[in-house]
Amino acid sequence: MLDPTFFKNAFEVNLFILFGACLLHSLITHGWQRTTREFTAGFILTLFCETTGVLSGAYVYPGFNFYILSVPFVNPAAWVALIYIIMHISSFILESKSWFKGLKKESIIIPIFALAFVDATIALGLDLILDPLASIYNWWIWVPVKKGIYYIDEGMIDPYNFKNLTFLTTPEGPVKEFFSNYFIEGFRYPTRLLGIPLINFIAWFIFVFCFSFQFRHIESKTHWNHTKKTMVLWLLIIVNIPILCFILIAPNI
Repeated sequence: MLDPTFFKNAFEVNLFILFGACLLHSLITHGWQRTTREFTAGFILTLFCETTGVLSGAYVYPGFNFYILSVPFVNPAAWVALIYIIMHISSFILESKSWFKGLKKESIIIPIFALAFVDATIALGLDLILDPLASIYNWWIWVPVKKGIYYIDEGMIDPYNFKNLTFLTTPEGPVKEFFSNYFIEGFRYPTRLLGIPLINFIAWFIFVFCFSFQFRHIESKTHWNHTKKTMVLWLLIIVNIPILCFILIAPNI
């Protein structure tokens, strides 16, 4: 029988490969300037939002080999790769439809909204499969549904399938203290779907929709040069991070 750590390491390696393949495809297809702003924006958005989730006590990513801040490096890398694939597929399918081309002539906002909605829906469907599976295998672990438990403390996690005992508990810090004010009594994230907090799936949809809509809208500005597109996208990401972090962590539904 294979050591369970093999599957976790294979998961990490395969996500690195997926990221590399998508990065190469984007460089060949879209050029380095668009690739740079799309991949850096998605990576930074995911990195800081996920790190805030870990620091707040919502979940942990224990036992990976390569970390950046408080999350595995492959986490934001894989998010960027998956959203890149989803957006590429939805564009290929929808933009070939005659009715969709008709919408473009009327208003550019409507087709961008439609594409972003499709992107978010596909991503949500994918997360409904990936998140429960990942939780079963300890690839990431949500705070338990127990009265008065608002962060992951020592002894809550059985590291049965990894040897690298990294991030087994919620790190101490101001982020943990700040969000603890939102979970004073009762249960943290009591509403669960397939064992995962419902807010996770809501946040996934919102994250992908916002990123897709903003990125596609900026790319539709054909009269903008690459520098302006990059600066505007990065600025939006800076604004998005605290808002989306709050949406992911604070609601106790």
